[in-house]
Formats: sequence, C-alpha cells, structure tokens
Amino acid sequence: MIETPHGGDFQEGTMYSQGIAAIALCEAYAMTGDEQLKPYAQKAIDFIVQAQHPRGGWRYFPGAPGDTTVTGWQVMAFKSARLAGLYVPSHTTELAKEYLDSVQDPGGVFYGYQRPGKESGSTAVATLLRMYLGWRRDDPRLVGGNAFLANQGPSTADMYFNYDATQVLHHHGGSDWDRWNVRMRDFLVVRQAPSGHEKGSWYFVDDHGTVAGRLYTTAVCTMILEVYYRHMPLYGEEAVEDAF
Repeated sequence: MIETPHGGDFQEGTMYSQGIAAIALCEAYAMTGDEQLKPYAQKAIDFIVQAQHPRGGWRYFPGAPGDTTVTGWQVMAFKSARLAGLYVPSHTTELAKEYLDSVQDPGGVFYGYQRPGKESGSTAVATLLRMYLGWRRDDPRLVGGNAFLANQGPSTADMYFNYDATQVLHHHGGSDWDRWNVRMRDFLVVRQAPSGHEKGSWYFVDDHGTVAGRLYTTAVCTMILEVYYRHMPLYGEEAVEDAF
C-alpha cells in the first residue's frame, strides 16, 4: 500500500486492483476481527471515495469519467466495508446511483459500458449494484434484468460475466437461479483441469482470459463456485443487511 493524502493506494496500475484489494481487506477484517487490518481496509475505502468522478462512476484512474465494470468493483468494496463496520460516506453511494442512471436504457432494465445500452456484461454488473443499492426484489426493472441474464445462460467462455450474473441470480433466487446454478456448477466441475501442472485450474479463451491468463480465470471460477458461501442472500429473512 502507498500512503497518500487521499487514503491507501492499492491500484498497482488501475482502479480494478484498488477495488479488489479493498474487498479482500474488508472481508479479511470482517471475518477475523483483527484490528491491525482495520486501518488498511478503511484507507483502501477512503482512496476509492476520493477517486470517484463527480458524475458518480470510476474508471481506470482516479477522477476519470466512469465505466460500469470498474464502478462495479468499487461499489462491491463499499458493500464489504459496510458489512465490516467501516465508514462509507452516503453521498458517495448516492452518486454511484446517479452514474447507473446515466448508463441505463430508458426502461431501466439494460445497461451499457459508458452510455445507455444493452450489453450482457454491463447489465450483469449494474443489476447486481442495483440490488446492493436498494432496489426491491419485485422492482419490475430488477425482475427484467434478472430474466434477461437467466435467458442468456452461463457463458462457456466469459467468466467475468458469469461471476456477476451468478450473484444476481443467486440473490434473486427462484427457478431461474436453480436452472442457472446446475448449468454453471456442472460446467465448471467438468472443465477444471484434471492433471499436470495445470491441475485444479481453469482457462477459457475470451477477451479477459486471453489477456489475464490462467491465474485470473481460476480466481474468477473459484469465486463463482463460492457465491453460496461468501454471499448471504440480499432478500428474505436471511438477508445479511439492509441496502445502503
């Protein structure tokens, strides 16, 4: 971590790393209660707060106009921070909602990367964030987004999409989740490398996997399979916390 006037810088290149590092620290602190971790987790969150663009999003570098995927990791970090009892300014999450408004289609179901659109990956990320930021389970826009992702079905190559969509379907529950879960789980179990130095790993050729490689793909596939254990449902009696 690099100490800055704006908090703890974990970027290692871009805000993707900042958000993911913040999630790891916040979850480690929440699980262990280790007070030595608390200041580092809080400083990581503070840096994200200061890096937000005035219109509510985040992109590769602090202060840049946002995109939906980078914004997703930062808001997920805020959720982990809140669950750990750390401080997240309310105005920051309100601005994040405004960013999502700016990239949703007129019906509020679909989302684009930096402008309104109907992109599968962006819709998966944004629908998950809408859940985190307070939309009710029966909101027609949320129901529509869930149905769109369910109809897409798990990708056989894009694990980034699968990670976000799996969380959406898991939190929303119902028959769509049951069908998605069987397909996603069984596909990953079958496609895990069974032998050699690659044993236990995954690799798929897509825009992300080709650049980031086997380690990235294995990490994302593992997180997909851990969705049941890492994320209590957002809706219903077992909901872990009210929205922001």
